[in-house]
Amino acid sequence: MATFRPRAAWVAILVAVTAGCLPEGPPPAGVQIVADRHAALGTLVPPNGDGMLRVLLLRPGATSDSVDLSVVSLDQDNRPSPELPLISGVDAIYGVGCGIYGLEPCAVDSTGTVRILKADHSWINVNAITGEIDSLPQNPGASLPSFSTPGGRSFQRQSQTTGTLTDADGHATTLQLTPSNVYSAGPCQFLGEDFYYLDPQQNLIDIPPSDVPQQLATAVMQFNGWTTPDGPVLILGRSTASYVLDVNAGTETMLPFDGSSSTLSGDGRWVLHSDPQTPDTFVFFDYRSGSQQTVQIDGNPVGRDWRPGTSELWVTAFGAGADDPHAVWIVRPDAPAVSVPGAYLEYVFMNERSAQPFTDDGVYWFYTTTSLDSATQVVQVARTDDPTGPAFPLNPPSTFLNLALPLEDGRMLTTSYPKDQDRSDVTAVDPRTGASDTLARRGFFLTSGQSRFMGLFHIAETRGDLTTVNLDTEQVTVLAPEFAVTAAAEPQGADRLAPGTRIVYQFQARTASSYDGIWVATTP
Repeated sequence: MATFRPRAAWVAILVAVTAGCLPEGPPPAGVQIVADRHAALGTLVPPNGDGMLRVLLLRPGATSDSVDLSVVSLDQDNRPSPELPLISGVDAIYGVGCGIYGLEPCAVDSTGTVRILKADHSWINVNAITGEIDSLPQNPGASLPSFSTPGGRSFQRQSQTTGTLTDADGHATTLQLTPSNVYSAGPCQFLGEDFYYLDPQQNLIDIPPSDVPQQLATAVMQFNGWTTPDGPVLILGRSTASYVLDVNAGTETMLPFDGSSSTLSGDGRWVLHSDPQTPDTFVFFDYRSGSQQTVQIDGNPVGRDWRPGTSELWVTAFGAGADDPHAVWIVRPDAPAVSVPGAYLEYVFMNERSAQPFTDDGVYWFYTTTSLDSATQVVQVARTDDPTGPAFPLNPPSTFLNLALPLEDGRMLTTSYPKDQDRSDVTAVDPRTGASDTLARRGFFLTSGQSRFMGLFHIAETRGDLTTVNLDTEQVTVLAPEFAVTAAAEPQGADRLAPGTRIVYQFQARTASSYDGIWVATTP
C-alpha cells in the first residue's frame, strides 16, 4: 500500500471559471455531496472510530491569496452533514499542505488535527473533528514537527531549549532540552515510537509510549540512533570520545574513532568510519566483538548507502580510471571490494517521501549506465546477489522515472514521463524477467492498494479521467470522465483500494455544470 503526490488540492482554485453549460450526458459515478464549482477537495481525515468520513474542503477566501477551510462529514450511507466552517484566511498555495506529498492522510494527524499556514504566514493547528484551534508559537526557534513511526506521536521544538511531545491520544508534555540549534540533529530523535532527547544536564532520556521517562546515559553532547533487528542502537558523542549504546543490552562500547559522522550497517552490527582526508578508505568496527576491518576502493566516493539488512556498503565513485570514469563499489568488512564498472546508483521513490537505491528487502538495486551528460537516464533494476548479472530497464529512453512501487505479485508499478510529471505512463515491470505492460497513459498516479491503483489519466490542462485499474485482470474503470481534478481514498485498513472503498473526488467541467463539486463513489 502506498500513496504518492496527487494533483494539488489548490489547483482547482487556480482554474479559470467560465460561464456556460455542459452538454447533456451521464453524470460521474457515485453521489454528489457538495454542488459547488468553487469547492476544492483538501484531504480526508483519518477515522476516529465514530464511523464518519470527514472531508476537508477549500473555498476561495476574502483575498486572492487566501482560501477558507471547512469540513463535511459523511455517514455510512454517504449522507453529508451540513458544511462546518473551520478557519478562514488559509494560504492559497499551501492549502492543507498536500501539494507535495499526497492527499491521504497528508497533513492531518491521527487526532484529526491539521497544521495550517495562514495567508499572513503564521501557523495554526485546527482539529477537523472538534473544531478546536490552537495558535502555534511564532518565534525564530520554532520548527516543523517530527513524527514517530508509524506516526502516532509527534514532537515540535518551540525554541532552542524547549519542545512539546504529543501522544497519539493528544496528551502533550513540555520538555526541557539541552541548548541546540533547532536545525541540528543533536538533542532529540524518534526511534519507532520511543522518543530520545538530551535534557539540560546532557542526560540521554528515553520516553516510551507509556510516558515513563528512562535515563540511559550521562554527559552526552550529541547522539544519533538507528532501529536494528536487535533493538535501538545509538552513537553517543562525549567530550572525551564516542560510544555505541546498545539500548536493549544496556551496554556502552567506546569507538576507536570519532563517531560524529559514523553510520550503522543495515544488519546493526558494524559502525562505519570514513575520514574526509582519505575518502576512499572505509573502517568497519564491530562494537560487539571489538574487531576492526579496513577496506579501500579506487576513486572518489560521491554517494553511499547500506544495503538493507546487511553489512554491504554500496558506493558510487568517480575517477577509477580514464576508461572507467565511474563505478559502483560493493564494500564489505569480510571481503575485498567488488566493482560494477560504468554504473551509477540511482535513487528511486518507492514510498511517499524518500528515494532509495534498493528495494526495502534489499533484493534489488537501481542504477544507470546512461551518460550523466544526458538529460534523462534509463534506470535499470538488478538483483543485489548478482550485481553484474541480468538487468532490466524500468523506464523508456528519453523519459524520467518517477516511481517504482513493489506489488504483491513481485512486479513493480512504475511511472515515467518525457517532460511533464502530470502526463506519466503507468507500467507494470517484472524485475525477474523484464516483461512490461503499460496499464495507463498520460496522467497522474494517485494511490494504490494490494490489487488496484487509481489516478487521473488522459489529462487535458488540469483535468482527466478518474480511473481505477485492477492489477490482476487489467480491468479499467472510469469513475469520472474527462473533468476530475483530484481524488482521495478513504483511510482504512491495509488495502487502500479494496473493493467498496469510498473514493472522494472533485469534478469541474470545462464550463459551469450541475455536475461540478465534490463526489463520493466506491472502488469496483
